[in-house]
Amino acid sequence: MGGGSGSHERGGRTAATEARRDFERRGGVPLSQLRRVDEHGRDGTVLPRCAKVYPPAPAGRFGIVFKLDFGPGRGMVLSFLAFGARHHPSSRSRHPTVYEIAHRRMHGSYPRR
Repeated sequence: MGGGSGSHERGGRTAATEARRDFERRGGVPLSQLRRVDEHGRDGTVLPRCAKVYPPAPAGRFGIVFKLDFGPGRGMVLSFLAFGARHHPSSRSRHPTVYEIAHRRMHGSYPRR
């Protein structure tokens, strides 16, 4: 069987766990992996001052979205917002993408589709 949401969930859990271990081992997210998130997405999301990585690196099917903050005396800090699938193969999917999850966490509701 395969390809169902169960295998997708296991794949996501593995990608997230491996990314976290890698970031902890390196002492943070490598700058070479960070990409800017479009502030106004085509999907209606609004994600100002955000960056993303695609685990597994360099261009995995999952995404982690971080908000760029500045900590007192610490310079730039990445604050975790969301993990999930970057895009779904079917436009009929009811599952939110990582960008929609991040939008909801920033604004309190999902963007209008």
